[in-house]
This record gives sequence, C-alpha cells and structure tokens, in this order.
Amino acid sequence: MLLVSLKSFACDCELPSSDIEEHWKRADQIFIGEVIESTSDKLYTASGLNFTYQTIRVAESLKGHFHPKFRLRTFEIPSPGSCELYFEVGKKYLIYANESYPILSAHLCSRTSSLEEVEESEIEALRRLTKYYGEEKRPTVVIEKTEAEQELEIARARIEELNNTKKWLFGTSLALVLLLLLSVFTGLRRKKDEVQHGT
Repeated sequence: MLLVSLKSFACDCELPSSDIEEHWKRADQIFIGEVIESTSDKLYTASGLNFTYQTIRVAESLKGHFHPKFRLRTFEIPSPGSCELYFEVGKKYLIYANESYPILSAHLCSRTSSLEEVEESEIEALRRLTKYYGEEKRPTVVIEKTEAEQELEIARARIEELNNTKKWLFGTSLALVLLLLLSVFTGLRRKKDEVQHGT
C-alpha cells in the first residue's frame, strides 16, 4: 500500500490500478515479453538525464502492433527521477506500453509487472478485451519494410507511373488523330458541297 501511494504521489497516477479495462484502453500496446538486452546512452542532456534502451522480444501480443516476423520492441528509460519502468534482462513481463514510434515506454502507474507476479485471470481478461473490441478499436498493424522491399516498392511505383504516362500519351495521341480526321473529313465535305453548288 505504501509503495502504491508513493508511486501515485510521485508519478501522478490517474487510474485505479485494479481497472484492467481502462488500462487496456489507455495503452498503445500490451504484450508478454522477455527482456533480452539493455544498453545505456552515455550522452547526458542539459537537464542531466541519460537514457537506457532495453530490447524486449514479444511472446504474446494482447493489443497493438504485432507481426510474427517483427517481435522486438525497444523501450527508452530516462534517468534519474523517471516514472518509466526499468526491466531486468532475462525476465519476462506483462507490459502495458505507450508509444512514440518507434520507441516505447512503460509507466510506473501502469499495470506492467513481472510475469511471475501476474495472475492468469488478468491475462484472460486482456484476451477477452482484445477479442471483444476486435479490429475496430485496435491500431493498424504497421510492418517495417526492409531496404530491399522499399526499393522494390519504389521500382514498382515508377513502372506504374510510366505505364500510366504511356496510357495518357496514347489516349491523347488517339484523340488528336480523331480530331485531325474529323477536321479533314469536314473540310472535304465542305469542298464537295461547294463544288456541287457551283455546278
């Protein structure tokens, strides 16, 4: 109870920690994951903060962006005096994350916790929420393309643009030819009429 009070006072927690649905709605991503790496940025900002970057491998996604080929997530933790959670390498967590693409963060006031401390009922509740709200309220899946895929997409776009240009030129040329033929036909018709009237 004391820990919760201190967290709420220092980090201004707005939600009651027991409200799973509200935490689900507020989080951009929720997943079970294992911390595989932690690195510290030695460059300090003018305010005296330095940053730790932690990489987490997703085991199960319960809300948000996810694709089997893109399981890694990066968290940024400023220190000291931060309200962001720091994770222990090698441990698994249930994480309620907020994103500032491509970086994530997990607030001390969220329900983020070590997996061994999480009750199965909470995970089941999250699964039900995800199923209930479905795709309507879930973020669009964003898949980062490799450099080769990006180049291929650009090449396809250029080919499509070239084809569209060719079609436009063909259509314009055809229209001009038709106008020319119509003009010639009209001119010949007038001359024929003049000859007939002259005779």
